[in-house]
Amino acid sequence: MFVLSKRMLIVIGVVVVVAVLYAIQSGKKGNAQTGGSTASGNCQVQVTADALNVRSTPESTGKVIGKLTTGAVHTATSTIRNGYRQLAANEWASSQFLKPVSGSC
Repeated sequence: MFVLSKRMLIVIGVVVVVAVLYAIQSGKKGNAQTGGSTASGNCQVQVTADALNVRSTPESTGKVIGKLTTGAVHTATSTIRNGYRQLAANEWASSQFLKPVSGSC
């Protein structure tokens, strides 16, 4: 029978938690970028707000489908409509809080 020490169980637990958090965060970033690489006029933008809603349509009443955090860099398109920049198909965020990275947009 294989027995693990208490210390080893804690280390394994921490590694699992970090891996799960990483996977969740990667999934959020991936969702915000879905389809972005195929849209014309791709660019990179950095989030300047503490928390920025990603909406399904380019309007304040659009359904919130995700959130972006400050400092995060995301793929976007050059399309801006009603003050919202298109991140990907059916994904929009307020362009007021997205700063183009190195003039890429």
